[in-house]
Amino acid sequence: MVQKRAAVLQVLQESEGHLQADEIYKRVKDYYPKMVLATVYNNLHALTESGHIRHIRTMSGADFYDKTPTPHEHALCTVCGKLIDADLCDFAEMLQKSTTLPIVSYDLILHTVCPDCNDKA
Repeated sequence: MVQKRAAVLQVLQESEGHLQADEIYKRVKDYYPKMVLATVYNNLHALTESGHIRHIRTMSGADFYDKTPTPHEHALCTVCGKLIDADLCDFAEMLQKSTTLPIVSYDLILHTVCPDCNDKA
């Protein structure tokens, strides 16, 4: 089980961006051809719970997994559905200054058109 979890984590760490469970499943099958999708989901859940990765839910129903577990902002392309990091410089600091409540975590997803889709338009 530990080896399969390590393989799931390795796939995410080697990825260029954010992946959905089915994409991770397809890539991890290179390491474990008999791997089943349920095992990938179980390992993704365990890695999220342990703080190694971040699970990102979108309003469109697509779930993504991020190799960077610390809070940061994202942008979701309304054309192709790709999730990318959005750099909003000191956004977390601004949030903290605007409230007296401690911010444990936050999720922010901007809906936009990614550079690839924008270039095609």
